[in-house]
Amino acid sequence: RYTLSSDKILNQWVICDANRLNRILLNLISNAYKFTPSGGSVQVQLKQTGSEDQAGLYELRVKDNGMGMSPEFAKKVFDAYEREQTAVNIQGTGLGMTITKNMIDLMGGSIRVETEQGKGTEFIINVSFLFAPEPEEKGLSDVAENAEKKVLDYSRFKLLLVEDQQINLDLALMILEEYGFQIDTAQNGKEALDKVTAAAPGEYSVILMDVQMPLMNGYEATQAIRKLKDKKKASVPVVAMTGNAFSEDIQRAKDAGMDNYVTKPIDFDRLMEVITEFLYKE
Repeated sequence: RYTLSSDKILNQWVICDANRLNRILLNLISNAYKFTPSGGSVQVQLKQTGSEDQAGLYELRVKDNGMGMSPEFAKKVFDAYEREQTAVNIQGTGLGMTITKNMIDLMGGSIRVETEQGKGTEFIINVSFLFAPEPEEKGLSDVAENAEKKVLDYSRFKLLLVEDQQINLDLALMILEEYGFQIDTAQNGKEALDKVTAAAPGEYSVILMDVQMPLMNGYEATQAIRKLKDKKKASVPVVAMTGNAFSEDIQRAKDAGMDNYVTKPIDFDRLMEVITEFLYKE
Protein backbone atom coordinates (compact mmCIF):
# COMPACT_ATOMS: atom_id res chain seq x y z
CA ARG A 1 0.00 0.00 0.00
CA TYR A 2 1.51 3.32 -1.12
CA THR A 3 0.33 6.62 0.35
CA LEU A 4 1.43 10.19 -0.26
CA SER A 5 0.53 13.14 1.95
CA SER A 6 1.50 16.78 2.44
CA ASP A 7 1.02 19.10 5.38
CA LYS A 8 1.27 22.88 6.00
CA ILE A 9 2.70 23.69 2.56
CA LEU A 10 2.46 27.47 2.59
CA ASN A 11 5.02 28.03 -0.18
CA GLN A 12 4.61 25.60 -3.09
CA TRP A 13 6.96 27.26 -5.58
CA VAL A 14 10.68 27.00 -4.82
CA ILE A 15 14.02 27.02 -6.60
CA CYS A 16 15.70 23.62 -6.44
CA ASP A 17 17.43 20.94 -8.51
CA ALA A 18 14.31 19.03 -9.48
CA ASN A 19 16.20 16.25 -11.29
CA ARG A 20 18.39 15.44 -8.28
CA LEU A 21 15.43 15.70 -5.90
CA ASN A 22 13.50 13.23 -8.07
CA ARG A 23 16.48 10.84 -8.01
CA ILE A 24 16.67 11.06 -4.23
CA LEU A 25 12.97 10.26 -3.86
CA LEU A 26 13.11 7.49 -6.45
CA ASN A 27 16.00 5.84 -4.62
CA LEU A 28 14.35 6.03 -1.19
CA ILE A 29 10.94 4.85 -2.42
CA SER A 30 12.36 2.00 -4.50
CA ASN A 31 14.48 0.88 -1.52
CA ALA A 32 11.40 0.96 0.72
CA TYR A 33 9.57 -1.17 -1.84
CA LYS A 34 12.45 -3.66 -2.18
CA PHE A 35 12.78 -4.21 1.56
CA THR A 36 9.05 -4.40 2.34
CA PRO A 37 7.25 -7.73 1.80
CA SER A 38 3.97 -8.14 -0.04
CA GLY A 39 1.09 -6.72 2.00
CA GLY A 40 3.25 -4.04 3.59
CA SER A 41 3.07 -0.28 3.22
CA VAL A 42 5.23 2.61 2.02
CA GLN A 43 4.35 6.17 3.09
CA VAL A 44 5.77 9.43 1.74
CA GLN A 45 5.10 12.69 3.55
CA LEU A 46 6.09 16.26 2.69
CA LYS A 47 5.79 18.98 5.33
CA GLN A 48 6.84 22.61 5.49
CA THR A 49 8.35 23.15 8.90
CA GLY A 50 8.91 26.90 8.65
CA SER A 51 10.59 29.67 6.67
CA GLU A 52 13.59 31.97 7.00
CA ASP A 53 15.35 34.58 4.80
CA GLN A 54 13.12 34.11 1.73
CA ALA A 55 13.48 30.33 1.95
CA GLY A 56 11.19 27.54 3.04
CA LEU A 57 12.17 24.73 5.39
CA TYR A 58 10.84 21.38 4.21
CA GLU A 59 10.82 17.87 5.61
CA LEU A 60 10.43 14.74 3.50
CA ARG A 61 9.77 11.37 5.11
CA VAL A 62 9.82 7.98 3.42
CA LYS A 63 8.60 5.25 5.75
CA ASP A 64 8.00 1.52 5.34
CA ASN A 65 7.02 -1.34 7.64
CA GLY A 66 9.47 -3.78 6.08
CA MET A 67 12.40 -5.75 7.48
CA GLY A 68 14.19 -2.78 9.09
CA MET A 69 17.89 -2.63 9.96
CA SER A 70 20.08 -3.65 12.84
CA PRO A 71 21.42 -0.80 15.02
CA GLU A 72 24.95 -1.64 13.83
CA PHE A 73 24.05 -1.37 10.13
CA ALA A 74 21.95 1.77 10.59
CA LYS A 75 25.13 3.59 11.71
CA LYS A 76 26.86 2.88 8.36
CA VAL A 77 23.91 2.80 5.94
CA PHE A 78 25.28 5.87 4.12
CA ASP A 79 28.76 4.34 3.62
CA ALA A 80 29.73 3.15 0.14
CA TYR A 81 29.20 -0.54 -0.66
CA GLU A 82 27.70 -1.34 2.74
CA ARG A 83 24.90 -3.92 2.60
CA GLU A 84 23.35 -5.77 5.51
CA GLN A 85 23.62 -9.56 5.58
CA THR A 86 19.85 -9.94 5.14
CA ALA A 87 20.05 -8.08 1.82
CA VAL A 88 22.29 -10.54 -0.04
CA ASN A 89 19.46 -11.73 -2.31
CA ILE A 90 18.23 -8.23 -3.18
CA GLN A 91 19.74 -6.54 -6.22
CA GLY A 92 21.83 -3.42 -5.77
CA THR A 93 25.36 -2.04 -5.69
CA GLY A 94 25.39 -0.78 -2.10
CA LEU A 95 25.90 2.74 -3.47
CA GLY A 96 22.35 4.10 -3.56
CA MET A 97 22.28 5.58 -0.08
CA THR A 98 25.80 7.03 -0.43
CA ILE A 99 24.79 8.81 -3.64
CA THR A 100 21.54 9.97 -2.04
CA LYS A 101 23.36 11.45 0.95
CA ASN A 102 25.96 13.13 -1.28
CA MET A 103 23.24 14.82 -3.34
CA ILE A 104 21.42 15.99 -0.20
CA ASP A 105 24.71 17.32 1.23
CA LEU A 106 25.26 19.30 -1.99
CA MET A 107 21.79 20.81 -1.52
CA GLY A 108 22.80 21.92 1.99
CA GLY A 109 20.31 19.52 3.55
CA SER A 110 20.49 16.58 5.92
CA ILE A 111 19.23 13.00 6.05
CA ARG A 112 18.85 10.65 8.99
CA VAL A 113 17.35 7.21 9.52
CA GLU A 114 15.10 5.72 12.20
CA THR A 115 14.75 1.95 12.02
CA GLU A 116 14.07 -1.23 13.95
CA GLN A 117 14.53 -4.79 12.76
CA GLY A 118 11.24 -6.44 11.93
CA LYS A 119 9.27 -3.19 12.20
CA GLY A 120 10.48 -0.98 9.38
CA THR A 121 12.57 2.03 8.40
CA GLU A 122 11.99 5.76 8.03
CA PHE A 123 14.33 8.18 6.25
CA ILE A 124 13.90 11.85 7.16
CA ILE A 125 15.25 14.59 4.89
CA ASN A 126 15.42 18.26 5.87
CA VAL A 127 16.13 20.83 3.17
CA SER A 128 15.85 24.57 2.64
CA PHE A 129 14.78 26.00 -0.73
CA LEU A 130 14.55 29.63 -1.83
CA PHE A 131 11.05 30.83 -2.65
CA ALA A 132 10.16 31.33 -6.32
CA PRO A 133 7.39 33.61 -7.62
CA GLU A 134 4.23 31.70 -8.43
CA PRO A 135 3.89 31.51 -12.24
CA GLU A 136 0.75 32.67 -13.99
CA GLU A 137 -1.33 29.95 -15.63
CA LYS A 138 -0.39 31.09 -19.14
CA GLY A 139 3.28 30.98 -18.24
CA LEU A 140 2.91 27.46 -16.92
CA SER A 141 1.45 26.11 -20.16
CA ASP A 142 4.17 27.89 -22.16
CA VAL A 143 6.84 26.25 -20.02
CA ALA A 144 5.23 22.83 -20.43
CA GLU A 145 4.96 23.27 -24.20
CA ASN A 146 8.60 24.31 -24.52
CA ALA A 147 9.71 21.42 -22.30
CA GLU A 148 7.90 18.94 -24.55
CA LYS A 149 9.72 20.32 -27.59
CA LYS A 150 13.06 19.85 -25.88
CA VAL A 151 12.54 16.19 -24.96
CA LEU A 152 15.23 14.22 -26.80
CA ASP A 153 15.41 10.48 -27.42
CA TYR A 154 18.77 9.18 -26.18
CA SER A 155 17.80 5.50 -26.28
CA ARG A 156 19.17 5.02 -29.80
CA PHE A 157 22.68 6.12 -28.81
CA LYS A 158 25.38 3.95 -27.25
CA LEU A 159 28.10 5.48 -25.05
CA LEU A 160 31.42 3.97 -24.02
CA LEU A 161 32.07 5.02 -20.41
CA VAL A 162 35.74 4.62 -19.43
CA GLU A 163 36.42 5.01 -15.70
CA ASP A 164 38.65 3.04 -13.31
CA GLN A 165 37.05 4.13 -10.01
CA GLN A 166 34.06 1.88 -9.30
CA ILE A 167 32.05 4.44 -7.31
CA ASN A 168 32.43 7.03 -10.10
CA LEU A 169 31.51 4.41 -12.69
CA ASP A 170 28.38 3.35 -10.81
CA LEU A 171 27.25 6.95 -10.24
CA ALA A 172 27.69 7.87 -13.92
CA LEU A 173 25.94 4.67 -15.02
CA MET A 174 22.96 5.34 -12.78
CA ILE A 175 22.46 8.89 -14.04
CA LEU A 176 23.16 8.26 -17.74
CA GLU A 177 20.86 5.24 -17.82
CA GLU A 178 18.05 7.46 -16.53
CA TYR A 179 18.39 9.45 -19.75
CA GLY A 180 17.89 6.21 -21.70
CA PHE A 181 21.37 5.71 -23.12
CA GLN A 182 22.75 2.30 -24.04
CA ILE A 183 26.06 2.11 -22.18
CA ASP A 184 29.16 -0.04 -22.45
CA THR A 185 31.97 0.32 -19.89
CA ALA A 186 35.73 -0.06 -19.67
CA GLN A 187 37.97 0.37 -16.63
CA ASN A 188 41.22 1.41 -18.31
CA GLY A 189 42.43 2.87 -21.59
CA LYS A 190 43.63 -0.46 -22.99
CA GLU A 191 40.22 -2.04 -22.46
CA ALA A 192 38.58 0.98 -24.08
CA LEU A 193 40.85 0.73 -27.13
CA ASP A 194 40.13 -2.98 -27.46
CA LYS A 195 36.37 -2.37 -27.30
CA VAL A 196 36.43 0.39 -29.91
CA THR A 197 38.63 -1.76 -32.17
CA ALA A 198 36.26 -4.74 -31.90
CA ALA A 199 33.05 -2.68 -32.21
CA ALA A 200 31.13 -2.17 -35.41
CA PRO A 201 31.77 1.18 -37.11
CA GLY A 202 29.41 3.75 -35.61
CA GLU A 203 28.46 1.51 -32.67
CA TYR A 204 29.64 4.08 -30.13
CA SER A 205 28.20 7.58 -30.50
CA VAL A 206 30.41 9.20 -27.84
CA ILE A 207 33.26 8.01 -25.60
CA LEU A 208 33.46 9.42 -22.06
CA MET A 209 37.13 9.01 -21.19
CA ASP A 210 38.67 9.32 -17.74
CA VAL A 211 42.19 10.72 -17.98
CA GLN A 212 44.11 9.09 -15.11
CA MET A 213 43.89 5.29 -15.42
CA PRO A 214 46.16 2.24 -15.11
CA LEU A 215 47.66 0.29 -18.06
CA MET A 216 46.88 3.09 -20.54
CA ASN A 217 45.71 6.57 -19.61
CA GLY A 218 42.95 8.49 -21.37
CA TYR A 219 45.32 10.56 -23.51
CA GLU A 220 47.14 7.47 -24.79
CA ALA A 221 43.89 5.60 -25.44
CA THR A 222 42.46 8.53 -27.42
CA GLN A 223 45.65 8.86 -29.51
CA ALA A 224 45.48 5.14 -30.32
CA ILE A 225 41.79 5.38 -31.26
CA ARG A 226 42.55 8.28 -33.59
CA LYS A 227 45.09 6.06 -35.43
CA LEU A 228 42.60 3.24 -36.18
CA LYS A 229 42.28 2.41 -39.88
CA ASP A 230 38.49 2.62 -39.87
CA LYS A 231 37.71 6.33 -40.21
CA LYS A 232 34.34 6.07 -38.46
CA LYS A 233 35.90 4.40 -35.41
CA ALA A 234 38.83 6.80 -35.42
CA SER A 235 36.59 9.88 -35.46
CA VAL A 236 34.12 9.00 -32.66
CA PRO A 237 33.81 12.03 -30.30
CA VAL A 238 35.83 11.67 -27.09
CA VAL A 239 34.97 13.71 -23.99
CA ALA A 240 37.72 13.88 -21.36
CA MET A 241 36.68 13.53 -17.72
CA THR A 242 39.41 15.12 -15.65
CA GLY A 243 40.04 16.50 -12.20
CA ASN A 244 42.46 19.00 -13.73
CA ALA A 245 41.12 22.05 -15.54
CA PHE A 246 44.32 24.04 -15.99
CA SER A 247 44.99 25.43 -19.45
CA GLU A 248 47.90 23.02 -20.01
CA ASP A 249 45.66 20.04 -19.17
CA ILE A 250 42.96 21.25 -21.56
CA GLN A 251 45.59 21.74 -24.28
CA ARG A 252 46.97 18.25 -23.64
CA ALA A 253 43.47 16.80 -24.09
CA LYS A 254 43.11 18.64 -27.41
CA ASP A 255 46.56 17.51 -28.53
CA ALA A 256 45.60 13.91 -27.78
CA GLY A 257 42.57 14.26 -30.09
CA MET A 258 39.89 14.73 -27.44
CA ASP A 259 36.93 16.83 -28.59
CA ASN A 260 35.79 18.37 -25.30
CA TYR A 261 36.16 17.93 -21.56
CA VAL A 262 34.23 18.04 -18.28
CA THR A 263 35.82 18.45 -14.87
CA LYS A 264 35.47 16.16 -11.86
CA PRO A 265 33.44 15.88 -9.76
CA ILE A 266 31.20 15.56 -12.79
CA ASP A 267 28.53 18.20 -13.33
CA PHE A 268 26.04 15.95 -15.11
CA ASP A 269 24.01 18.84 -16.50
CA ARG A 270 27.17 20.14 -18.17
CA LEU A 271 28.06 16.62 -19.33
CA MET A 272 24.63 16.21 -20.93
CA GLU A 273 25.05 19.53 -22.74
CA VAL A 274 28.37 18.36 -24.19
CA ILE A 275 27.02 14.93 -25.19
CA THR A 276 23.89 16.42 -26.74
CA GLU A 277 25.97 18.82 -28.85
CA PHE A 278 27.67 15.83 -30.50
CA LEU A 279 24.50 13.75 -30.91
CA TYR A 280 22.20 16.45 -32.24
CA LYS A 281 24.43 18.59 -34.42
CA GLU A 282 22.45 20.71 -36.88
